[in-house]
Amino acid sequence: MFIQQCAEFFQNGGIFMYPLLACSILLVAAIIYRAIGSRSSAVMPQKLYEALQEYALTGDNKSRAISLANSSSSVLGRLATLILTSTSHNEEELKANCLSKAKHEFVIQQAGLPIMDMIVMIAPMFGILGTASGLVLVFSQFGINDEQGMIAEGIARALNTTITGLAIATPAVIAQTYFSRKLEHYSSSMEVLLTELIHRHLKSSNQ
Repeated sequence: MFIQQCAEFFQNGGIFMYPLLACSILLVAAIIYRAIGSRSSAVMPQKLYEALQEYALTGDNKSRAISLANSSSSVLGRLATLILTSTSHNEEELKANCLSKAKHEFVIQQAGLPIMDMIVMIAPMFGILGTASGLVLVFSQFGINDEQGMIAEGIARALNTTITGLAIATPAVIAQTYFSRKLEHYSSSMEVLLTELIHRHLKSSNQ
């Protein structure tokens, strides 16, 4: 019964329901992809973070920190390995190398967010287009005939596409905000840790 009602709702929405369906599929795919990619184990594993923080603050357990960083496939692991294996004794050079690598990593981490941003903009637009086409169908019947079926179809199209467009855009906004904030949290926490790690590495290398 529910499936039949959904099918009728989709059919009543008219041709603009098809691009809205494509938007919803893209949104689900982007959310799943971003949810997998933004896991702490893929970006900043807690065990590795604590080991690097301990070494950065105290200078203890350097071998453990290096071992964990080398064995980790996370963003933090790759950036930490870059620092801990660097032979440079110039702080500015090391920071520049680390920053360049970090920018590349976080560009990759943003994959999926532009799709959500696009859906936030175009889903309501398709809804408005469907609304406009539905209203045109409604008003085209007035003064010509009393064909109530055509008028009802136009009203349904006008309402259904608007509802669908907003229903797609709302979770897209929520998902985009959530993943953007999560990425900002990772970025700020990692920036502080890597700065301390650079200082500790250079201090250790100069001794």
